[in-house]
Amino acid sequence: MDNKQPDLTRHGKKLAFGRVLESGPLSLIHCEVLGQPVSFCVNKEKDPIQRSHRNGTFYELNELEALMPLFPEGGTFVDIGANVGNHSLFAGLFLKAGRVIPFEPNRLAYDLLVNNMLVNGLRDRVDLSKLGVGLSDEQSGGFAMEKRRRNLGGAKMLAGEGDLDVYRADDLLSEVEPDFIKIDVEGMEIKVISGLSGVLERCRPILMIEVDIENEAAFQDWVQEVGYASLNVYQRYRSNKNHLIVDKDQLKNLQAKFTPPLSERQADKARRQKSAAMKAKEEGETLVGAEN
Repeated sequence: MDNKQPDLTRHGKKLAFGRVLESGPLSLIHCEVLGQPVSFCVNKEKDPIQRSHRNGTFYELNELEALMPLFPEGGTFVDIGANVGNHSLFAGLFLKAGRVIPFEPNRLAYDLLVNNMLVNGLRDRVDLSKLGVGLSDEQSGGFAMEKRRRNLGGAKMLAGEGDLDVYRADDLLSEVEPDFIKIDVEGMEIKVISGLSGVLERCRPILMIEVDIENEAAFQDWVQEVGYASLNVYQRYRSNKNHLIVDKDQLKNLQAKFTPPLSERQADKARRQKSAAMKAKEEGETLVGAEN
């Protein structure tokens, strides 16, 4: 494999040449999140991320909200293992990223990702050229996606069973200066971060990484080796943890800006209380206006 850049998917080609892009069967969910209108595209009822979207919210919203003080407006957000675009969409709409670069090899997932970006008006800020490929510690081919009926995000890449290619992130991001990189790759995280050494040395981005429990020790060794430090750890499931890590020289500065996310139950309660307070204020203002 001599070519170090992946070919555009059919989505990318059609959009690049101004051609019509027809979506497959899906449902549109129109809602309001954090006071802003959002539209989600969904086609599976039992997928965990799409279940959140059907309920009118982002998956892991509590963790995403906590990133808002950390991300520079207009910055570059790289989403490795982007699935249907949950984090990419939040980055574009709420983190005000100037550029979003999703990586996702699973066509069943990135079909929805493309639609999620388009219906929310993010076409000009989202780079779709890295869809249809995976990342690893070396360039190789012959991978396939595990078939999953319920959880698209849980699908693993299977070596020797297909025609998908994987690349080093260093090769595909050689001309990119990411401010933030999110990684969720179903157990391949050690290989993926091993292929990021050049980017980390050059840019020192903030990283959010889902790490399987069996990879925890190797991950901690790697964090020390590359000069990073933990800003936060959030565990939603027994099988993995979400690590937020930063350049150790920036740790104190970022700690001053960062508020650890509430649990999902606490965050939901806080949002309900805020919504009720705003509603009560609006009703009070309406009543005063009527009396006058």
